[in-house]
Amino acid sequence: MIVRYWQPFQEIETIRQQLDNIFEDLTPTTTDWMPAVDLVDAGDDYVLEVVLPGIKADDINIEASRKHIAISGERTATEVGDDQQILRRERRYGSFRRVVNLPVAIDHEQVKADYSNGILTIHVPKAAEVRNQVVKVNVADTAAE
Repeated sequence: MIVRYWQPFQEIETIRQQLDNIFEDLTPTTTDWMPAVDLVDAGDDYVLEVVLPGIKADDINIEASRKHIAISGERTATEVGDDQQILRRERRYGSFRRVVNLPVAIDHEQVKADYSNGILTIHVPKAAEVRNQVVKVNVADTAAE
């Protein structure tokens, strides 16, 4: 027989996160485009990869809070000479902003980022209180008393 306990606070938190994600997608922004992201749980930290081709590292701004990472910046179009004509332009240019909600609190002062080949990789350590910590538990021998 399997006994499962109802955890209403965990279910409420799951619903809150889902609603946050819905409203994040519906929030009107003044940005021209939004980069694609991948978020991976790597145990004691998260790895966030953001696709930002054609952008200089100096044009990227990262802000970290306890449960969010915000990436913003601008991609500018290449200049075309007077003797050239643009026939097709499918890439998006202009300002961008992407806010990623994280499932648990993070150590926002220890966030590190690398940018290579158009991929921004952000290493986001989880806060110490939410990491999977293993603690040795001593067993007291009460029979000896």
